[in-house]
This record gives sequence, structure tokens and C-alpha cells, in this order.
Amino acid sequence: MPLFPFSRGASKRVRPEPPAGSEPPDPETRAALDRHRHDDDRHTITHFSRLLSRHGRSHASLEWNSRESQERRFGVLVEIGIQAGDSVLDVGCGTGDLLAWMERRGLTVDYAGMDLTPMMVEHARARFPERPFVQGCLLDGVDLPKDRFDWVLASGIFAHRRDHPDAHMRDMIAAMLPLAGKGVAVNSLSLTAPQNRQWQLFHADPDATIAWAREQVPRADLREDYDPNDFTLYLYTDAAAARTKPWRP
Repeated sequence: MPLFPFSRGASKRVRPEPPAGSEPPDPETRAALDRHRHDDDRHTITHFSRLLSRHGRSHASLEWNSRESQERRFGVLVEIGIQAGDSVLDVGCGTGDLLAWMERRGLTVDYAGMDLTPMMVEHARARFPERPFVQGCLLDGVDLPKDRFDWVLASGIFAHRRDHPDAHMRDMIAAMLPLAGKGVAVNSLSLTAPQNRQWQLFHADPDATIAWAREQVPRADLREDYDPNDFTLYLYTDAAAARTKPWRP
């Protein structure tokens, strides 16, 4: 059983507010961004449904090069400062691999997962029937088991965005921040990666992204020490929570 059993009667429909200091786009621009986002959402659902049908519950169904590559990123995300007993929302949870990784290491947390792809959520629920898994996108409003979590994590959810990917990444992080009592950790392919311009996937600019992040929260850190193709952001909504992280810049 989970540390804090999930009650569906306690779920809340959450549509996060924009970050403080941000200027919302005009209605015409917002409508265009939403159309592009929903097109990308449909592409993502179709793409990963096909991969899951082909590979089953495997790192390959999520397009990781290897299980080791996937789990190395899990380790970096958790090093934001997650401790036993903390509550965690896993955005883009796939079939629950992060939860399985934490359980193998004896890290017991109050976990909830969500994913855009219905088939991924079905597999996660079958794999961990005692845990809450939600299908949907934070930007559309979703039924979550609680209003806030200690930590919100997302691994590998930006690579397949094709239209306005930088804006989408900022919008998603901004949607995670009001849900996080301590902080948000996300990763992305990096614009500084070797031969990045030959790749088809979205690569974010780490310098521009960390500069934006530091305008949103009391403290934000950038990690580029674990993979030449990747970076991770730690955004602390509570600056004191940064003291719990084992990693130091």
C-alpha cells in the first residue's frame, strides 16, 4: 500500500495560474498556441501509443537509448532533494518507471503519476493498481489526488514538441510551479549537445531557460554534469528546500 492511500473522492481539478510577473498573450496569439499544442498532443499520443504497442513496457517504448540512460536521469531528478515520505507528482510518467526505480532503491514516497497518452496510463494503472495515475495535460486542467505536492518532476516530456517548443516548455513548467510546495525538476535535450542541429527532436537553450527560471522562483539551479546531450533544471518554490539536495553546483 502507498504511504498515503489515494482517495478518488479527494481529487481536485487543477488549472494552474500563470507565473508571477508573466504577461499573458493576447487572445488571438493564445488561440493559435493552443491549436498548435493540441496538434502536438495528438501527434505525441499517436507516436507513443505505437511505440508501446511495438515494444511493450520497455525503455524503448519511451524512446530512451537504454535503461541506464533513462535511470541516470531519474537519479538526477531525485537529487533535487526528495526524501522518504515526500509527495511527488510525476508528469509524463509513462508506465511508471520512475516509481519502480524509486521502490527498488527503498525510497518510499506519496506518489502520483500523469501522462498525456491514455495507453501509457492504462499500463501504469495495471502495473501499480494501488497508486493514482491520471490521463491528461496540466495545461487543460486535470483531476489530481491533491492540490499540492512537495515535488513535481518531469523527464523527457519536451523532445517531441514541434510548434513553439520553447513557449510550451515554459508554459508546462509554469503550470507545475503552483503544484509544488518545495520544487520542480525537469530535464531537456540541450542546444549545446554535439551535432544537435542534425537531430529532429527539440533541444532547449540551457542558458536562456535557467535565466527565465530564476525570474519565476526564489532559487533555480542548472545541471549539465551527467550527460553531454542533456540538462536538468531545479526550480525551488521554497528556497529552504534547496538545502536538502545532495548535489552541489
